[in-house]
Amino acid sequence: MKKTTKAAMAVAAAGAVLLGGSGTLAKWTDSTTLTSAAVQSGTLDLGACVTTSGGGWYSQVYVNAPTNPNPLVYIPDITTYRLKPGFNYTYFCDSKVLATGPRLRANVTVDKTKLSGGLATASVDLRTYVTDQSNNLLYDSTSPTPNLIPVTSALNNTNLTAQVLFTIYPADTTSSGLTLNTTALTIDVKQLGLTPAP
Repeated sequence: MKKTTKAAMAVAAAGAVLLGGSGTLAKWTDSTTLTSAAVQSGTLDLGACVTTSGGGWYSQVYVNAPTNPNPLVYIPDITTYRLKPGFNYTYFCDSKVLATGPRLRANVTVDKTKLSGGLATASVDLRTYVTDQSNNLLYDSTSPTPNLIPVTSALNNTNLTAQVLFTIYPADTTSSGLTLNTTALTIDVKQLGLTPAP
């Protein structure tokens, strides 16, 4: 006999046994609870970008050179300060990143197109950056490929520093009376697609 036939006969015989005797249908099934550890996904989150650790607005005397030896000078109240030619102006804030998951990779950005006001479109070389706690440059709006280094779980529970920087050049005659509105500016992270596991 073929194996399929033998199997059919065995099922028929079992059926006869089940229906015999007291006339009740025996239950040949059972169930039990599966015991397993809880499954948890990774996380990717940013805290508020705050200025409590040396952030805020600063001025710096401009020099036409790759590096600037002049110190950053803190501006206590940017709302009453008046910008002037011949200076760089920069803003810093820190955002704590939560990034867990062994294969997590994400891009971080500070999109300068969210800035508004006359200075946002003036000739002041407006640029934005993001660095990690080791001062590695993760994002550079001036680069052809702005996202330089992805966020991974190695940066979990550390601060990312966002920076806005612009320059009012010494010969500038067009920026007088203009403003820069930063209220819509955000620091963002976006998860990248996973690469196949080796």
